[in-house]
Amino acid sequence: MHKPSNDCGGSVYSAKSWVWLFFSLYYFVPLYYMPFEGLQLLILIGVYCVFVGLYLWAITLSAAQVWKAILALSLLSITTTAYTPGASTFFSYVGFLIGFSYRTKIWLNLLALHAMVIVAMHYTFNYPVPFFALPALSGLITISIIGYVERVRLEARISQQKSHEEIEQLAVIAERERIARDLHDILGHTLSSIALKAELAEKLLAQDKQDRAREQVSELHQIARNTLSLVRQTVSGYKHRGLSGEVMELCEKLRQNGFVVELMGEIPQLSARAETALILALTELTTNVLRHSNGNHCQIEFRHSCDKIVVSMRDNGRVSALTPGNGLQGIQERLNGLAGDMQSSIHKGCEFVISLPRRELHQ
Repeated sequence: MHKPSNDCGGSVYSAKSWVWLFFSLYYFVPLYYMPFEGLQLLILIGVYCVFVGLYLWAITLSAAQVWKAILALSLLSITTTAYTPGASTFFSYVGFLIGFSYRTKIWLNLLALHAMVIVAMHYTFNYPVPFFALPALSGLITISIIGYVERVRLEARISQQKSHEEIEQLAVIAERERIARDLHDILGHTLSSIALKAELAEKLLAQDKQDRAREQVSELHQIARNTLSLVRQTVSGYKHRGLSGEVMELCEKLRQNGFVVELMGEIPQLSARAETALILALTELTTNVLRHSNGNHCQIEFRHSCDKIVVSMRDNGRVSALTPGNGLQGIQERLNGLAGDMQSSIHKGCEFVISLPRRELHQ
């Protein structure tokens, strides 16, 4: 079935709604206990054909136009009741259309109106209750309730589908923001380094200092290759070397720049998203140490604390004030997405403490 909507061009029923016409054959039951001859029988069959035509028309109408079919079927049911109590079966189809097409208030009003019409016709034509009033009222009310429930279920499914679509859109937006932060963390300082070294190499060449210029170009080449490797690892979710490999690489980079590195604790196995966030965080913190720290000792520690995974990175450089830039803010935002956090301290050096929920441990 399609969603009943005032601006929807779809039909009210599903493509297989014609199957329900099988139950309309109750219309011919009075042939077994009432005399119908000649012209009366032809009229009886003709009316049924009109009913089938109206019903097939109704299932092609949108909810905004279905009132036409409801009105036509109601008039046909009322008119036909004067000739046969079998017309009671038509009210069931009218009831479903009403229940499926209208909101609660309108549905109840139309249901009550048709019920009163049935009662009035019962006393007008004096048909036995089991032959007209009972099937007409029971069919109208029960089938109308089924139509109403089906409408509610359909709207719930559509609402749920929209919710899923909205969640998917939010996930796409969040992923784009994550990629933007990752690119900033990885490329921000390396592109600055590339620009500075290229400028320096250009000046050295202008001074005819080719050996020193060649050194700068060589370093520039190495920086570019390392950056390319980091970008590839980010795209692949850091599944190539993993957290352990990245931590060892960062420690080696610190040692190459004159730091004594102390690695403590056991490096945990984390989920892919937590591993990616932690690698980027440690990469950014290592870059900050190399660029801003005047110390010579760095300690990286992994430990478990209650329901958290705690990673701390501290160096013995003297810091008078700490001003978070885009890199540190990006780390905090990424950790917030994992229900994690990062705290900083400049007492006796600079220290950053990252905490992640224990559920991010890889099972």
